[in-house]
Amino acid sequence: MRFLHTADLHLDSSFCKLGVLDAEAQRERQRELLERIFDCAEKNECDMMLIAGDLFDTPVVTHATQKLCLELFERFGKPIFISPGNHDAFIAGGFYKSAALSQNVYVFNSDELQYIDLPELDVTVAGYAFMSQGLAKDPLDTPLRPEGENQRILLLCAHTEIDTPTSRYAPIMLSDIARHGFDYAALGHVHNPPHISDTVRYCGFPEGRAFDEQGEGGVYIVDIDGENNVNATRKITSKIRFERVKIDADGISSSDELIKLCKAEALKYDQFTNLRIELCGVVTADGFDVSAAQELCSPSLASLQIKDETISIPDIAFLERDASLKGEFYRVIRPRLHSDDAAERAGALRALRIGLAAIEGKSFTDGGRS
Repeated sequence: MRFLHTADLHLDSSFCKLGVLDAEAQRERQRELLERIFDCAEKNECDMMLIAGDLFDTPVVTHATQKLCLELFERFGKPIFISPGNHDAFIAGGFYKSAALSQNVYVFNSDELQYIDLPELDVTVAGYAFMSQGLAKDPLDTPLRPEGENQRILLLCAHTEIDTPTSRYAPIMLSDIARHGFDYAALGHVHNPPHISDTVRYCGFPEGRAFDEQGEGGVYIVDIDGENNVNATRKITSKIRFERVKIDADGISSSDELIKLCKAEALKYDQFTNLRIELCGVVTADGFDVSAAQELCSPSLASLQIKDETISIPDIAFLERDASLKGEFYRVIRPRLHSDDAAERAGALRALRIGLAAIEGKSFTDGGRS
């Protein structure tokens, strides 16, 4: 038996930081993603699909999204199980409660654990629904099904935070998953998940929406044989991707050198990549023309952001070899200038400037402070 495990598409996201037209273009790309996921299920000859919550970003969806979902659900024809999450909760007026779903779609409609048996596939799928934006209890903290009722393959479709008892997002415990005897737990909610086990998995995001969802997104194709052996294969479904890289700009003294560095990095990616370059290090230039670098380096990308976090200090080479008090003071401060903590770097830079000014017997003024 084979099924597709997905979650966290967040269709109809607002993309509120974008303009109206760009936001709608992003929502259309999300709908294209949903089509690719269903194509993946069909090409891999899946017997059913498990959607572990947050298919939508809100319970109420646009007409275009509703129309596409209903068409894809019906065309797939095979069982689709949906466990509504905190974003697309099962509420009055929402898609799950109001839409005319085809008979192959099973939506869990209680915050209590429910079981749906499919004798034709020799499988039972258990799940529950968020009935609002929060679900503070563990839906698996319940008695087991009576002995003899779980002879089929037993699957869990759940939107949850694992092993986080104080969470308001269905805090399921791993011990409860084991106690119930699930052969596979298809989880949603955590977009950048750790690996838990071969049989308890978050699917992660299927396509990134921002820089907190970096790299390629995908779904799992899960096979379970007659002896309940599980094999989950990752399938990439993303087209658009987000990448964030840090470039050490130590020693750079001009915007031309900066552009050369950024261009070399940009050429590693394609037109579907949104790239953010974070410049760090200690430089001799007094600021860079970041806008020019973005303009010259961005044509090969979906978008480019350059964030200048460099620290500018004049005459670094001189300070490196200076045998006087100034050089010694610089070398003491230097490790903090290269800290991963931006606040520590800024503090170290200010301390260096104050110290150098003091050694030279000069006053130091910084934004009105002295």
